Amino acid sequence: MTDRLTDLSRIADSMQGAYLSRRQMLKSTAVLSMGAALLAACAEDDDDAGDDEDTGDEVSDDPAGGDAEEDDEDTDEAAEDEDEGDSEDTDAEEVSQEERSGGELQVALIGEPPTLDIHNTSATVTTHVTMHMYENLFTWDEEFQAIPELVDTHEVSDDGLLNTLTLREGVMFHNGDEMTAEDVHASIDRWANVVGVGFGEELMGATEEMRVVDDYTLEFEMTEAFGTFVVVLARQNNGCAIYPQSIVSEIGTEDVPQPVGTGPYQFVEWQADQHIIVERFEDYVYRDEEPNGYGGRKHAYLDAIRFIPVPDEAARVSGLQAGDYHFLEEISTDQFETLEGGENIVAEVGPPAGNDQIIMNMEQGLMTDVSMRRAVQAAIDADEILTAAWGEDYYRADPGHMWEETVWHTTVGEDLYNIGDPELAADYLEEAGYDGEPVRLITTEEYADMYSTAIVLEQQLEDAGMTVEVQVFDWATLLETRDDMAAWDLAITGFSFRVDPTQLPFMRCEWGGRWCSDEKVEIVNRLFSEVEFEDRFAAWEELQELIYEQVPMVKTGEGLNLLTYSASMQNVELTLLAPAYWNVWLEG
Repeated sequence: MTDRLTDLSRIADSMQGAYLSRRQMLKSTAVLSMGAALLAACAEDDDDAGDDEDTGDEVSDDPAGGDAEEDDEDTDEAAEDEDEGDSEDTDAEEVSQEERSGGELQVALIGEPPTLDIHNTSATVTTHVTMHMYENLFTWDEEFQAIPELVDTHEVSDDGLLNTLTLREGVMFHNGDEMTAEDVHASIDRWANVVGVGFGEELMGATEEMRVVDDYTLEFEMTEAFGTFVVVLARQNNGCAIYPQSIVSEIGTEDVPQPVGTGPYQFVEWQADQHIIVERFEDYVYRDEEPNGYGGRKHAYLDAIRFIPVPDEAARVSGLQAGDYHFLEEISTDQFETLEGGENIVAEVGPPAGNDQIIMNMEQGLMTDVSMRRAVQAAIDADEILTAAWGEDYYRADPGHMWEETVWHTTVGEDLYNIGDPELAADYLEEAGYDGEPVRLITTEEYADMYSTAIVLEQQLEDAGMTVEVQVFDWATLLETRDDMAAWDLAITGFSFRVDPTQLPFMRCEWGGRWCSDEKVEIVNRLFSEVEFEDRFAAWEELQELIYEQVPMVKTGEGLNLLTYSASMQNVELTLLAPAYWNVWLEG
């Protein structure tokens, strides 16, 4: 494909993840430009969201793009002087980096991760910890454009039927082995089998053959052009982190007993209910590029990071105030306001990092009746729930299942959002023949917004005529309970910020309430495989409309991102997808 198409692809990618302040430009130009951009993505080198976000993976080693010659002797001498100055500046920067190094970061988690095997869970708390140990083939830059991480170059044939990945050479695993194409092949194969319906199945379903060409090259021969190739392999919850083949061969689909990755920090120990410790990996192989979002150079200034499960929010807050913790994973608005202006504490409000959902058990029990699900949908007053969950000034009530900060946002189905009509809900209950059987609602106190959502929802459903039984678990146990389809009817959960709709966990039939209608599966297949943005966006709008019609879940809204951390933490920038502590150091 032409260089011009590559440039269009890059522009489209940078636009795709733009924040709200840039949405006017997005709305006026995205649809016109994305189609051409995605064509570049699938036909040329990369990525991604399919058409709306494609990535342009290959980056020139010579950003200047020219051959400059000096004719003049004086100019040559001046250039030599400049080179010496640059060298001195670099040395000073290196000294500065060394001076920053050291110390142990204390991170207060909302609870215990269910596992440290990211292939085996979509839990955000697992991603929070393991993204410092594991790396993916691709990750996201500061504008949510997919960029290479463990990949050096990615090429796509003109017909979109051959994806060629060339890996970075010399990348080391924490066990001392060098990463090769065999490790990547084994990891993708294992991940695809573990995650089942969704990214893994979609990728392998579109792949005729995945083959190792040599130590650093893999080829994917596709059955059809696959617009989301890079999206599915990029960093995310439940993502395709790369593990050593030796470990994959030994454990199969069982949980990884001891995490081994290629990241800037390596696993040390996990003492249940006490801590998870990772420490600087001295043989970490950095990328040459400057830090860029979740990609580029990742410097491990910290000696170690200690992740401490602290389910009680008051204990997390008092620990930050006392200097026992540096960063709090989760905080309610009430506690946030008590920390604002606190000595040696930073409290910031950012764009939403997630949204809250009430999911329905579509496989067993009361909610298999669509009239029961519609009764829940009709009873919900989202503003009332969001005010309790996040605080009056700290939420966004929005019908879109993709965030306003992305080009995927749509309000299709909004007439069935935030209904708040108990009489209409009662009509649906009568239609369903509801006889007062308890509706089992499971939640957790570890996420304060989820617990508050459950308490208000209980009252709203009872006002409509339901009998509700609220069951409270720690987060890990809630996830286990949710997998037992005979144990619950409604469950409170939340989705972390996603760049592309195919990353949403409900794309998989096996996730959550097991939503797997024929209509859903057909639309999801198109969303994964279509190349042009317009076609993918149309499929996404159809899917969001189907959500409101079939009611596998009800979105309440989005809580704004509340960040609280010690003022001693420097260079805290990456928090929207999950907090990242590389390139962060401690002062004082």
